[in-house]
Amino acid sequence: MYKSLNSKLVLIFIVFIITVMATVGIFLTNSIYEYYKDNFVNRIDDALDGAALVRINDVIDGEDYPEKIKEVMLAYSSAFGLDNYRNFYVLDGKADILSSSVENAKEVKLTENVLSAMNGRTGKEQSFGSDVFDYAFCVTGETNSCIVYIVDDMTEMQMLSFTLFSIIIKALIIGLVIAFIMAFFLAKAITLPIQNITKGAQRIASGDYSERLANRSRDEIGTLTRNFNSMAQFIENNLDAVSGEREKLNNIVNRLEAGVAAFDEKGLPLHLNPNSLKMLSLPEHTKPNFSELTAAMGLADVTMKKLKSEKQLHIAEHTLSDVKTRELVVSVDFSTFDYENGTKTGFIVVMQDITDGAVLEKSRREFIANVSHELRTPLTSIKGATETVLEDDEMPPEIRKKFLEIVDNESDRMTRIVKDLLVLSRLDNRRMTWSPSTFDVNDTLERMCASLLPEAKVHGHELTYFCELADKCAIYADKERIEQVIANIIGNAIKYTPDGGKIEVSLTKSGRKGYEISVKDNGIGIPEQDIEHLFERFYRVDKSRSVKAGGTGLGLSIAKEIVDAHNGKITVASKEGEGTTVKIFLPSDTRVGEDGEGREN
Repeated sequence: MYKSLNSKLVLIFIVFIITVMATVGIFLTNSIYEYYKDNFVNRIDDALDGAALVRINDVIDGEDYPEKIKEVMLAYSSAFGLDNYRNFYVLDGKADILSSSVENAKEVKLTENVLSAMNGRTGKEQSFGSDVFDYAFCVTGETNSCIVYIVDDMTEMQMLSFTLFSIIIKALIIGLVIAFIMAFFLAKAITLPIQNITKGAQRIASGDYSERLANRSRDEIGTLTRNFNSMAQFIENNLDAVSGEREKLNNIVNRLEAGVAAFDEKGLPLHLNPNSLKMLSLPEHTKPNFSELTAAMGLADVTMKKLKSEKQLHIAEHTLSDVKTRELVVSVDFSTFDYENGTKTGFIVVMQDITDGAVLEKSRREFIANVSHELRTPLTSIKGATETVLEDDEMPPEIRKKFLEIVDNESDRMTRIVKDLLVLSRLDNRRMTWSPSTFDVNDTLERMCASLLPEAKVHGHELTYFCELADKCAIYADKERIEQVIANIIGNAIKYTPDGGKIEVSLTKSGRKGYEISVKDNGIGIPEQDIEHLFERFYRVDKSRSVKAGGTGLGLSIAKEIVDAHNGKITVASKEGEGTTVKIFLPSDTRVGEDGEGREN
């Protein structure tokens, strides 16, 4: 124990010293590198901004220009910082040496800066890890051109870095010695009381809770020792109570989202969470016993005696019909638990609200029944017409044609029903593929009204459209789906308005970031009790008229789903015998397709 902790402390101090010195060394080395790099580039930039570049340009077109450029560079050697470590070369377009500050220079390395100068650009980028600083610029005259290449071999920087590194190594050695000495004495002061605590913990682990440790310290180790003694006393006093309480609390806590009630062996309440009282519409501070609770649930036949023999009881679906708010459908689980070292048996009741699931299952059954009915009607017509044609070989052609037209029309009707069901399925499962774009809804409405005008005239309707908005009415939405909604609403107005009616379509601004489309007719209207059901699937106000008009009973359901997906709203206001007004609100940016549904770009 002592040696292990001592080693760890020594290691921690050593690693700390090494890390600090390494960080400082890296920082200083990098700073030196950045300083020399910036000084190299800036000094040459400053020299070229002065008279040096002018002098070089003056001699570029003269005879023996490489030597003259060399003379200019030497004349401005202090400006360029030329010394034993920094030299220059005058190169031609192929990087061959024309003249140089280095005697008998044969060639230069083709660095990125040299290549940049060969392409007519100034190369002064410095790559970390390179063994030189270099700078190359192109000089172009009327008849001659060359590259001036300046190279610093970084010797001066390396000498300074080596000196700095030597200082850091010396400081590191001194720090390691100090760290070792400090760690030794610190470990000795810490390990002895920790060893005593470890031995005491081992005795408690073996079942001896009477162990108490001597405490002479008032520091953190002393606090730890006092807390250890308190813990041992607490464990000794409460171990038996914890065993029963833990099992009870785990069962209650694990079911907190449901209605949970716990009772002792006599049926008296130990705990009732708020949801259990809320589900039964009982006052907040009521504490019913087991029999009263089961009676309120309508399950008085479930007794404590029955539970003791069966241990568990599950009721998959039960309706709480006496609740004040609404009828609840719940699943109920009864179970028992032992407490006080198994000498007593308690009871737990868990009620899970499954009303939404039950309603969904009811809706599913109704939907299947509606689909079956809607498909059975055209199938019956098709079968009847087909059998009639097959049984009468001598049927006149014109009558045969009528029966075949019935088959064709009913087949089309079935196709429309299936297509609408597929669209609703994609919308329900959030798998609809959207193609959002920005378009002018005013132009769209104007065009659609024009395209539906011939159908309206067939019924003698007056179809008008007006928009008082001067600016472009741009919205970001799926244009094809919005047109589908508008066509359905206007189409319904045309179908269900007696001949010679009036249909008004308008577009207005709604708030700061939206538009409202209104379709108003003076048709037969909708009974008040039917309005709330209009958007339900297969719902028809007048079934005979809807079938005659060719509807599937799914158009408004699809329209509402599309508008909802565009973060919009569709409402219906109607009065029987006076007409109907349908309003559609769409935000300018509908954000359709941004919540995980399919989206085409």
